Amino acid sequence: MKMLVVENDPLITHAVEDVGHRLRMDVDCANDGWEAIGYLENGTYDAIVIDADLPRHSGYGVLAFLHAEVGQDLPNVVVMSSDTDGVRRRVSDGMLRVMRTTDDPAMLETCVREVTRV
Repeated sequence: MKMLVVENDPLITHAVEDVGHRLRMDVDCANDGWEAIGYLENGTYDAIVIDADLPRHSGYGVLAFLHAEVGQDLPNVVVMSSDTDGVRRRVSDGMLRVMRTTDDPAMLETCVREVTRV
């Protein structure tokens, strides 16, 4: 299994990456939206954990790219934001998982397990 982490905070990136490794996943990490799109153009992922507020092309821009590529539902995507209500207002309910930004390994692992059904 393979996971993409799209986050510009190194502490959070490391926490999510550790969860992926504990779940025996190969993990790619991108620091901004354009780098994430580069990864997505060249591979498929079982789980994508993405920050809504990224530099150089926001998380919303990456979600728009994913919509264009794979369609409306993105069940393997977790969007992290300090404004979870704002994210929910901008995206359709139920199409992806939204959680408050955290580096808590237990919360991150629960979300990744839910979207990958591991």
